[in-house]
Amino acid sequence: MNIIPLFGGVIFSALGIYVCYDYRRFNKNAFKIKGRVLRYEEYIAKDTDNIKRKVYRPFFEFTVNGSTYVVKSKTSFHSKIIPVGHYADVLYHKGDEENARLAEGNGAGLGILFIALSLPAYYFGLFH
Repeated sequence: MNIIPLFGGVIFSALGIYVCYDYRRFNKNAFKIKGRVLRYEEYIAKDTDNIKRKVYRPFFEFTVNGSTYVVKSKTSFHSKIIPVGHYADVLYHKGDEENARLAEGNGAGLGILFIALSLPAYYFGLFH
């Protein structure tokens, strides 16, 4: 048994489970409305291979009951997935509109990826 890959597997699977849980929890009671992408914040981020890449974080607005909210997304993308000025689905909770999310980036895919990455780590940790 090799503890380092095993530890990595535990971290990846825990992170994957949390992302899937958060996706399900948020979407369960979220309301969907159309919002408009205002602009993107560009910045350089390092990925897991220590390679620097330009990523884009959208700012979007939407209106609920006459109040307009401008939100900086917590999710960044490798491209400008929705052109500036275009409309997209926004998910929000009543009373917590400042933490709204673009539906485009709010999926369980990242959680599933982390869980899938944990499987080889478990294998190498337990059997090599």
